[in-house]
Amino acid sequence: MANLQLIKDIAEQKNIPLATIASELGITPQALSKLMRNNSTKIDTLEKIAQILKVSVTVFFDDGGNGGVRFARASENGMANAGDNVTLSKESENFLALLAKKDEQIDRLLSIIENIK
Repeated sequence: MANLQLIKDIAEQKNIPLATIASELGITPQALSKLMRNNSTKIDTLEKIAQILKVSVTVFFDDGGNGGVRFARASENGMANAGDNVTLSKESENFLALLAKKDEQIDRLLSIIENIK
């Protein structure tokens, strides 16, 4: 299950104000607070939050094996409908694992580049 309350914890650890995160997402601080409180968002929004916080998107997920994570489903016009949730499939969980590996590889490559400089 996703734990979007971690956004606040990670932001505090990294001294990033929640207002800054909201601003970079193009939403109000109140909307960010609601997102965290409802523990529901679109995957692309969560990926943007992870980028802002400079963490892997996988940090927001536990491995409790409950079979899924809830996100607001985007409608045809790209907007989320209130209360319109979908459970991510095992395929999506595998995708998130691949994203985490990609992040690790990028970090490794950046480290190699730093050592070359």
